[in-house]
Amino acid sequence: WLDRRAAIEGTPNSMSNGAMGLADHLDAAIEQGATYAQFVIYNLPGRDCSALASNGELGQEDLPKYKSEYIDPIAKIMGDAKYKSLRIINIIEVDSLPNLVTNTSVEACAKMKANGGYVQGVAYALNKLGALSNVYNYVDAGHHGWLGWDTNMNPSAELFAETAKIAGFETVHGFITNTANYSALKEP
Repeated sequence: WLDRRAAIEGTPNSMSNGAMGLADHLDAAIEQGATYAQFVIYNLPGRDCSALASNGELGQEDLPKYKSEYIDPIAKIMGDAKYKSLRIINIIEVDSLPNLVTNTSVEACAKMKANGGYVQGVAYALNKLGALSNVYNYVDAGHHGWLGWDTNMNPSAELFAETAKIAGFETVHGFITNTANYSALKEP
């Protein structure tokens, strides 16, 4: 999970060798003979507006920082020619777009919908990372407990399409569900 700017370069830790950064993980994938590496891109401004447990380091108005200090450095590393042989799979901004459909009664989510930060941030990430020929982007679509209701299904599809259109439809390779949370479809 690349859940903060410091995760891109890795973080030192006095108790161990520290946390690996993005390039370290990609280098390790090559050394191991892997054909792919998977990452969660997760640091939108005002991240996870409906839950304080996973809110992030960037404020609601920090879209320029998100672009220049977070997405651009990730794209630069992923775009390095030495990683061309790897299929890089990105799960883009867990819970972000679903929050704009189901949680706008929460003040922070209403603000993120109004200021366009989530849509513009996700679109920027899709566009920038999707420009790399070996990168495959999957947009997080929450889970059925959020979007499985008739009143949420069409608005979700419309929001996902609007965001993908801004980025370029070719930058979205699919959707993923149950990344950060899930619930049973049927109780045993």
